[in-house]
This record gives sequence, C-alpha cells and structure tokens, in this order.
Amino acid sequence: MGDKCNSAHASICMLTIGHRCYHMHCHREYLIILAVVSALILCTVLAIVVWLLAYKRGKKRKRSRKLSNPAASELVPPSWKVFTKEELRSITKNFSEGNRLLGDAKTGGTYSGLLPDGSRVAVKRLKRSSFQRKKEFYSEIGRVARLHHPNLVAVKGCCYGHGDRYIVYEFVVNGPLDKWLHHIPRGGRSLDWTMRMRIATTLAQGIAFLHDKVKPHVVHRDIRSSNVLLDEEFGAHLMGVGLSKFVPYEVMQERTVMAGGTYGYLAPEFVYRNELTTKSDVYSFGVLLLEIVTGRRPAQAVDSVGWQSIFEWATPLVQAHRYPDLLDPHISSSNIPEASVIQKVVDLVYSCTQHVPSMRPRMSHIVHQLQLLTQSPVTK
Repeated sequence: MGDKCNSAHASICMLTIGHRCYHMHCHREYLIILAVVSALILCTVLAIVVWLLAYKRGKKRKRSRKLSNPAASELVPPSWKVFTKEELRSITKNFSEGNRLLGDAKTGGTYSGLLPDGSRVAVKRLKRSSFQRKKEFYSEIGRVARLHHPNLVAVKGCCYGHGDRYIVYEFVVNGPLDKWLHHIPRGGRSLDWTMRMRIATTLAQGIAFLHDKVKPHVVHRDIRSSNVLLDEEFGAHLMGVGLSKFVPYEVMQERTVMAGGTYGYLAPEFVYRNELTTKSDVYSFGVLLLEIVTGRRPAQAVDSVGWQSIFEWATPLVQAHRYPDLLDPHISSSNIPEASVIQKVVDLVYSCTQHVPSMRPRMSHIVHQLQLLTQSPVTK
C-alpha cells in the first residue's frame, strides 16, 4: 500500500512538474511575442515622428525660401519687383531735387522715376530704420501689393538695403490732392465742384474696399490730402496703405497734436486712447471732405486768433446756415452747387466726425450718399 502511495505521489509530482514546464514555456513565448510587437509599434511610431519632423522642416525651408525671394512669394504678384539701390538711383537721377515730388519730406520724400521700358513710377524713400528687418519689410509690402483696386495706388516694387527702405508706386499723373487745394499757382487751374465731388466719391470707394472687401479688413491709419493722388480724369487714388507702420514714432507724435493744439485728421480715440479702427478712417475722411469743400487745411494760422482748426472756422457758418460761405473761393462761380447740396455734404462731414466712433457711418454708406449728391444740379 505504501509503495502504491509513493508511486501515486511520484506520478502527481511528475504531472505537476510537466504542467509547470509547459506554463513556463508558454509564458516565455508570450513575452517574446509581446517584445516583438512592442518593438514593431515603437519602430512605427519613431518612423512616423521622424517623417513628420522631416516634413515640417522641409515645409519651413520652402516657406523661408519664398520669403527670402519676394518675387516668388505667394504674397507678391508676378509684376512686383525687388529693385536694387543702384537701379533706383538711375531711374530717379540720383534722387535729384528736379525729380522730387511734392509731399511729406519728414518721412523721407517721394521722387519721380523713369523705368527702362519708358513707364513712370514714384519712388517713396523711407527714413532709415534699424528695427525693421528685410523679411518683415518684404512681408508687409507684399501684403499691400496684393491689394488691387482702381482707387488705390498700385505698388510696383520695393528696395531694402542696410536699413534703407524704398517703395515703388505707379505714377499718377496729376499728383497729390494737397497740391491742387493749397499750392495753386497764380492763374493756374483750380478744382471745380464737380471735380471735388468726383475726388471725394472715388476716394471713399477706395477706403470702402479696404474696410469691406479685404479680409481681414485694413485700416489705412493715415488718410490726408498728401496721400491722395489724382489721375487724368481727377479720380482719386489712395496711397500709403500700411505705410504708417514705417513712419518714425516721433513723426506720428508730431502729427498727433498739430499747432495750436488741434488734432488734424486724427480721430479723438487715437489721440486719447491710441485706438485705431475702421471708424478712425471714417473720421479722417470727414476732415478731408471738409478740406475738399472749403480749401482750408485742418489747421491754419489766422492773424486774429493764431492757429484755428477747420471746425472752429466752419461751425459758426454752419450754425448760421451760411453754407455757400463754406466753399473754397477758388471754385468757379459757374459751378456753384445749390445751398441744399452743400448742406448735405456738410451734414455728411459732421456725421463722419462724431466723437463716438460707433455713431459714425460705414464707408459704404458714405459712398452711396456721395453718389446721390454727384447727381445733384449745380447753379449755372
């Protein structure tokens, strides 16, 4: 009996050892399979990560090449050219005074130029800047160059070298509005009422394009008579889109408070809170519209009172309903509009220059109102 027990115990022991070996063998196979699968997963993940890094690096290099070569950039139309400084010296006769165009010399001056193909351009020279890099300058000019509208001055190219910056614009034959309003030679041609309304309407169309058709919308920031150029038919072409970013800080500060404490074209929210919106452009347009009607600058010297803003001069006449007295005396007597027409234009001026920005109309509304006014009769 004892031998049977021992024999049975031995059989159980052998069976137990066999099962243990079998389970150990299965466990070892399981570990091997797990290790292989984990290695495959790890290798796959690493391969994907490496591929993504290589793809992003290649994309970054491609974008960098495009930025370093503006002519190939998606921001820049094919006709846009990067000029050398030597080319600009050649076409402007070394920036001679004879080629200098009337404008704001404080930002560097503007010069006429003649390209080898015979077409004329205007070269805007900006003051040197050590803060703006070439890539940033090209990117901003490229952004502006792709904005195409009949009432915006087209950008033909630019030049950047060692801090010197130039923007090349299309040449607009009749030059800046400022010249026609304030620098008329004795016996020279002046703008009649019809011309002035055409200028105001086409200018408003250009600004409305920036506000309503460009996404995201563009705030011009520097609407004034010297930034409005006139073509052969006295249509307005607005220049300087984005240019205020390149104007030195001290020049902008000087413009903020003009002589006598007046604020010129600048909206009060910019003067007091440094806020700029599309409604700030509307305010500037309102000031310029009154300048077009009256022929007076936003602020000018008056013997009896010193410096006087255009609104300080105009408001008493408006309150007395003396609307014809607001007109520029250079306007021909044969082209004087009816008093009711002048009143509607002046009402539009004061609507644009309300102190609260949200109360000012949209530029598209102003375009519509001006188009209606241009159909109004003038006194013969």
